[in-house]
Amino acid sequence: MRLISSRLSFVSSLLLFLFVAAIGQDSSSPEVVKLLPKTVNNFRAQGVRPLASLPNEITPEDFGVRGAAEGTYVSPKGERLMVSVMTTRSHAGAYSLLTRAATQMKSEAQPQAAKLNDVGVAGVAAPERVVFYKGNLFVSVAGKSKTTGNGENTLITFARAYAATLPEAENEIPVLIKHLPDWETAQERAIYAISLPVLQGAAGNQPVFELINFNEGAEAVTATYDASRLVVVEYTTPQIAADADARITARLQELRTQGQPIPSAYRRVGNYSVFVFNAPDETAAGKLIDGVKYEQSIQWLGENPLLWARAEKQHTQQAVSLILGIARTIGFFVAAVLGIGVVFGGIFFLRRRAQQRAVEEVAYSDAGGMLRLNIDQMTAETDPSRLLGAGEEKPVVQ
Repeated sequence: MRLISSRLSFVSSLLLFLFVAAIGQDSSSPEVVKLLPKTVNNFRAQGVRPLASLPNEITPEDFGVRGAAEGTYVSPKGERLMVSVMTTRSHAGAYSLLTRAATQMKSEAQPQAAKLNDVGVAGVAAPERVVFYKGNLFVSVAGKSKTTGNGENTLITFARAYAATLPEAENEIPVLIKHLPDWETAQERAIYAISLPVLQGAAGNQPVFELINFNEGAEAVTATYDASRLVVVEYTTPQIAADADARITARLQELRTQGQPIPSAYRRVGNYSVFVFNAPDETAAGKLIDGVKYEQSIQWLGENPLLWARAEKQHTQQAVSLILGIARTIGFFVAAVLGIGVVFGGIFFLRRRAQQRAVEEVAYSDAGGMLRLNIDQMTAETDPSRLLGAGEEKPVVQ
C-alpha cells in the first residue's frame, strides 16, 4: 500500500507539473499571435492561431519555450507560406532552437542549406524552409520558394520582410559561440544548448554530462573538428565554475577507475568547462582546448562605482590628446614657415651669386660691380693715346 501510495503521489505531482506548464504556455501563446501581422509584403494572413502543443521533437523545458503561434500567408498569385513563431525565456533559448533546426535542415539537404546574415540576427535557408531568430523569438517559414525575374527568392524575401516587423533586439549571437576555435566556420556546425537533453542529443550521452547543472544558468555549445568533438560549458560565476570543476575532476577519476568512457581531454578555462571527445591523441585534444578563448566580462548589478573614475580618466585622455594635437599643429606651421623661408632665401642667394659671377666674367672689380676710379694706377689702360705724357698739357675745350 505504501508503494502504491507513493506512486500515486508521484503521478499526481507529474500531472500537476504538466498542467501548470501547459497553463503557462497557453497564457502566453495568445500574445504570440500578435507577432503575426495581417500582411507581409503582398502576402495576407489566413488562419492565424496559437499553438496549444509544440512539435514532438521540441520539448518546452529544453529550450525555454513560453508560447507559440502559427499562420498561413497567401499571395495574390496563390503562393502559400506557413509561418511558425515561438517565444523563449532568453535569447539563448531561441538561438538553441535555431542551431537545432539548422542541423536538421543540413542533414536533409546537405549542400543546399545556406547561412543567412540579413534575416533576423542569424538564419539558415533551404529550398523549402527558412529559419531564423531575433531576440527571444524563433521563426520558421515553410513553403515553395520561387525565383523572381530580378533573381530574388520569394521565401527569403518574405522572411526578411517578416523579420523587420518583429521587435528590435540586440544584433549579436551568444558570445560563447565566438570563443570557439575558428568560430566563423565552426558556428555553421555548432549546436547551442541550455539544457542537458539538448547537449546529450548533440554530443552523446556521456556520463560526465550528468554533473552539469543547467538550472544554475549554465549554457553549452558543441561542435565537431574533424573526428574530434569539442564541448564548452559556460557557468555564470567563477565560484560555480570552480565547484563544477571539482565535481567533474572527481567524477572523471571514478570513471577512469571503473573503466567507463571518459573525454580525451578536460580542462577548466576561466568560467568554462572544456571537454574534447574522440580526439586522435592527447596532443591534438590539448591543442583544441588551447584554441578556446575566454574573455572575462564584469557587469554591475547597480550603479558602477568606477564610473566617475572612468569618466575622469577619459576626460584627461581627451585633454592630453587635444594639447598634443595643438602642439603638432603649431609645430607643423613653424616647420612650414621655416621651410618656405629657407627655400626663398636660397633662391635669392643663388640669384645674387649668379649676378656677381656675370659681372666678374666681364671685368674684375673690387667695387662689387660698380664704377671705380683708377687713382692708384693699378689697372692698365687699354688706350695709351688717351694718356698724357710727361710735361704735356692737354688743351681744355671751352
